[in-house]
Amino acid sequence: MVVCHSSYAAGSVKLIDVRLTVKAINEELAKRGSGARLEKGDGYFYFSGGEATDWLDRTVNAHSLSSLSLDQWMAEFDRLRKLNKVILCAPARKESTEAGRPAAKGPRGKR
Repeated sequence: MVVCHSSYAAGSVKLIDVRLTVKAINEELAKRGSGARLEKGDGYFYFSGGEATDWLDRTVNAHSLSSLSLDQWMAEFDRLRKLNKVILCAPARKESTEAGRPAAKGPRGKR
């Protein structure tokens, strides 16, 4: 990743090569108070611990850390947080006691 730092007084722009590391991403997650950590899998990354502990979907399909910027990694974390909130808060479907029949509705009134 290349980060651009400008110095208006000197009228110059300096380009500094900054490597994105798991440590840097985890430090940013810690600053945000999530308690989660980024871990490396085989060809993917995933969030674990903290608020990500009970997530059903926690993976990011990225071959390397440099596939995404720090801001993009944080956006992926936020996307997964929202997705898991929807998944985990979805109302459960009522299941029928008999296979192939819809769940019973309330009592029928007289017609």
